[in-house]
Amino acid sequence: MALRAPPDEASVREILEQSRAQKGWDMSLTALCFDDAPRTVRFLTGAVMACGGCVLSRRFDPGDTAAIEFEFLRATCVEMYSILIAAGLELSAQSHRTLANLCQCTRETLETTAADSVRIELTIRKSRTKPHCESGGSCTPPIVA
Repeated sequence: MALRAPPDEASVREILEQSRAQKGWDMSLTALCFDDAPRTVRFLTGAVMACGGCVLSRRFDPGDTAAIEFEFLRATCVEMYSILIAAGLELSAQSHRTLANLCQCTRETLETTAADSVRIELTIRKSRTKPHCESGGSCTPPIVA
């Protein structure tokens, strides 16, 4: 009986990447924040982990830009979307559409897709302007193109 050598780390990584690419839930999102971008990424790190997600990387760039890459089970997509909004981020219109599509598709197929993995790379830039807020505290929603 011949012993088979275990696959090397690169092969395992390639298999996981191919599987993820086939499912199509690898997303790049962009957002503006009105607070300090690195501080927002630190807040998101704790919030993502508290909801069962896994933070894969964080990047703090000069010029008030930061990024976070995280992964979570598809069943928690609404919670993750809520975290991004609760952090005070102003997601781009495309980022809102992408997350809304994910949440809608997940709701329709939850029984078969709940355990699928979703990976998000979120780039955050500090906004130069303050949001236009009404007297009740509600702000103008993003403009959808």
